[in-house]
Amino acid sequence: MQRRSANREQIASNTGVSDVNDDELGRLADANLALTWRTLGRTGRAAVAEQGPVCLVATGIPSAFFNGAYATAPTVDPDASVRGAIEFMHRNDVPWLLWVRAGVDDALIEAGRQAGLRHAGGPPCMGLFPIPPAPALPHGLEIETVTDLGGLVVHQDLGSRGSEMPLEIMQRLANENTLQEPDLAIVVGRVDGVPVSTAMVSVTGTTAGVYTVATPAEHRRHGYGEALTWAAVAEGVRRGCDHAILQASPAGRPVYAAMGFRHLGDYIQLEGPPPEGA
Repeated sequence: MQRRSANREQIASNTGVSDVNDDELGRLADANLALTWRTLGRTGRAAVAEQGPVCLVATGIPSAFFNGAYATAPTVDPDASVRGAIEFMHRNDVPWLLWVRAGVDDALIEAGRQAGLRHAGGPPCMGLFPIPPAPALPHGLEIETVTDLGGLVVHQDLGSRGSEMPLEIMQRLANENTLQEPDLAIVVGRVDGVPVSTAMVSVTGTTAGVYTVATPAEHRRHGYGEALTWAAVAEGVRRGCDHAILQASPAGRPVYAAMGFRHLGDYIQLEGPPPEGA
């Protein structure tokens, strides 16, 4: 399957390499995050724009997490970048988050704060290189890659219940167009035919970005989420990836650390819009 290059506009490209240090892995993670949201935005008919090394995506979902300005490298004019992001999100009438991994562009973070954006926390960025062999699956678990609408509906349901997210949001983020994207793949796990966990992989260059790992509460503590993470990574490897990245939840971080994922720094999230008059 042919993959499109991740080198688009000013977002850094991913290239196959024989060794990846943490700085490089972090850069590749930032690029994967931005490009993944751009792809999801395109499949969901979101507003998407580029502003130098900042990718802007407004899905229209009225929750800040689903609309973002993703920095992948230092900006030339941080104040102008923040102004541009504020104007873009204002035109699309959405709350939003500025995402900057710690150490990538401290001036952009400060510019955001000076503009009135509010601190909103941020998840750790984690990376895996090299990719080791995956362990055996939990007893009875069978995993498949989704190829049809029936599997997509299962993924939407698991993602909604596992992430405690409204189903309509999952349906916007993962839709019929998602199945046509050559750089995205969804995996679903079942036990005795019952869907128990899901995940998605987004391939940019040789980076496998793991997203939407979700296991409903009644199926947790069996290792299914970890197994679906490995399955997403394996699908990335099948497509030519040699490293993997993700953003971890508090509950997932120790699991990913035990799998071998390394901490690459926390994302700093600043929430907009700024207060009127800021």
